[in-house]
Amino acid sequence: MNQTIGRPVRPARTPGGAEAFERRLNTLALSGDGWSAVLRAIAQHTGRPVRLIGVHGGVLAATDDGATAMTPVGVARVFAEDGVVPVTCETGWHASARAVRAGERRVGVLLLGGARSPADPDDEVVLRAASTAVAIEAIRRDAVAAATTETGGRLIDELRYGALRNHTEVVRTAARFGLRLDQPHAAVVFAYAGPHQRTWSTALSWLEMPVRQEGQFGLAVLAGHMDREITRIRVRLQGMVGEFPVLAAAGPVVSDVRETARSFRDAETVLGLLRRRPGEVELRFASLGLAQLLFGVSPERLQAFVEQHLGPILEREEWVNTLSAWLATKGSRAAVAELLHLHRNSVGYRVGQIRELLDANPLDPEVTLRLQAALTARELLSVLREDGTRRPV
Repeated sequence: MNQTIGRPVRPARTPGGAEAFERRLNTLALSGDGWSAVLRAIAQHTGRPVRLIGVHGGVLAATDDGATAMTPVGVARVFAEDGVVPVTCETGWHASARAVRAGERRVGVLLLGGARSPADPDDEVVLRAASTAVAIEAIRRDAVAAATTETGGRLIDELRYGALRNHTEVVRTAARFGLRLDQPHAAVVFAYAGPHQRTWSTALSWLEMPVRQEGQFGLAVLAGHMDREITRIRVRLQGMVGEFPVLAAAGPVVSDVRETARSFRDAETVLGLLRRRPGEVELRFASLGLAQLLFGVSPERLQAFVEQHLGPILEREEWVNTLSAWLATKGSRAAVAELLHLHRNSVGYRVGQIRELLDANPLDPEVTLRLQAALTARELLSVLREDGTRRPV
């Protein structure tokens, strides 16, 4: 990673030069060109890379690859100082840092790369001049977000629960937000249960598409390159809120606005399944395999199927877990023992008991298919009960 862009160019030392530089940056901010334009102007002026870091360490904007963030502790240290602070980011990237505030609100930290230690006095001139422009853009974003969130939230509610007005009008309203509901699209639920809920609200309001926030959930509709967009948005949200994971779950792709509500219902259930998969942060309906077919089955029929094929072992959770691991590892006693932290002999005993109680060989191909379907149905039922989600019958 390059720590500098060419040789640093010292900004003018005269008050007039600094004031002219600040006016230029403020003009860019007031024109609505965004943080990227302001940061590019700083980079051109200094010949050095510039980054804007959010209050929890994520990169908000950068003139280089922007891969290096800061730790929340590092950000807090900068905010504890009045002026420029030399910092070293996680990958050894050195910069001069200055906290940016808009009134009492913390906006983030400006980094001017290629810094020396102690910090060059000229860095203070540049970063102080840039801070006002960055704060202006933050205030502008908040105003725009406040003006559009209510309308966007109402649109998401219509799509989620069904519109009372003509579907053509809904499609037309969505198009004003750049959302084409007459083309393939899917509902997406983003979730964050971490401690920075205020930052989470801000992060959602700054997204470029309509979003409805409900506490720790952000609901939206995506079209086009959906897989790539889901990942891009989740990573952006993660960068703003910090280390506690942001989850993203997508419902089925639909092409008719009258089917969007179903995509939302399924997306919420997919989120429930995702939460049962430690270490995973994204899950799409299209990747669920057999479970996709079971989404359209009523809970009553699912329950009957589970009891028919797993009934004798349902009261023993450890046996259900053993069966699931046995099927997942294609009958490897050693792999099951490692997964469940059991002795291999204990695995053999449990599988023998399961085989006897179910009166079936779990590794018979036909039996395996039935048992796997029953286990999947059981997991889906658990999610529906926990979240109170209702499937269409």
